[in-house]
Amino acid sequence: MAFIKNLTEKLLANEFKPIANFYDSRSIGDDTQYLGFSKQTGSIIYGIVIINADKIYDCKGFYDHVLEFFSSFERVMVLGIFVSKSPSEELFSFCSNDIDDYQSRLISIKWIADTQKEALIVKGKQPDELLNIHSLIKESFGGGYSPASDIGTMSRRQNEIKESYIKSKKYPVTLILILLNFIVLIAMEMSGGSMNTDVLLKFGALEHDLIFGEHQIYRIFTHMFLHIGIMHCTANCFSLYILGSRVERYYGSIKMLVIYIFSGLFCGFLSGLLSHGVSAGASGAIFGLMASIFVYTRVTNRSMDGFDNYIILLFALIGAGSGMLMANVDNIGHIGGFIGGLIISRLLLTGDKNE
Repeated sequence: MAFIKNLTEKLLANEFKPIANFYDSRSIGDDTQYLGFSKQTGSIIYGIVIINADKIYDCKGFYDHVLEFFSSFERVMVLGIFVSKSPSEELFSFCSNDIDDYQSRLISIKWIADTQKEALIVKGKQPDELLNIHSLIKESFGGGYSPASDIGTMSRRQNEIKESYIKSKKYPVTLILILLNFIVLIAMEMSGGSMNTDVLLKFGALEHDLIFGEHQIYRIFTHMFLHIGIMHCTANCFSLYILGSRVERYYGSIKMLVIYIFSGLFCGFLSGLLSHGVSAGASGAIFGLMASIFVYTRVTNRSMDGFDNYIILLFALIGAGSGMLMANVDNIGHIGGFIGGLIISRLLLTGDKNE
């Protein structure tokens, strides 16, 4: 049926991977009996199994086999989508499910897709939304007959579409920023040491009175290219490479630079306004890059070379938490950079043809 093929295409587009040997035929069409997909988000693996209830009459026995397959995983949520033109009372009863413990290693969710009424039916106390799949199901109804397609061909097509989202194959801006940070560090070391407060202020570090008392506004910009010691610079440049290369590939070089600079400026302004010590570093701009990945993955429902919004949120929380436990860390600047990144990246994504 067209519904199963449509839903398969949409799941592939949302980066669900077909499970090898978990489909009765590579040709997805009216006669498809079942097929399975998986996707890892954070620490949880999501298993999606589409079951043609009009073809498989022992749905309970088949679904028990599905759960047995997924039971070896550490944390997994299994969603069974039972597809039928005319769901029976027996199917309604089987899919009525009450979930009491969401901390279990394996959580089973069962939905019914009524293709004749074009309705998604959720019985019992179980979620009616999971990773935007509710919307994908609704979009898959209708369309009438559709020729069967090979699942391998469908997967390759979706990979080609994903490749089209990449704006830049290389990341020259990221590498230039890393090089610039080390050049400035060397210049500071030759001028008396990058850990020397007088040298930091001479090169343009943040300091409240100099910014708002002496009107040295340029410090809001220059601080993001200064670092206090080689370890500080190396750690920030490593993070810049990991995050910046991804942002540059998916946003493009110009937009990546805009995000970096804007986030750094937002960090510098907020830190200069609310803090009274001497501060410097690219951390605020890097937190802005982190925020831009969060926005991109949230808006598009696509990962960014393995990073999704759950992973980025975890990184941000770890970064903020460790900053609170360590002395002499500009947490206000980090928060400012993240907020700046959220704002500018959302603006840059508005109207994007791939949004």
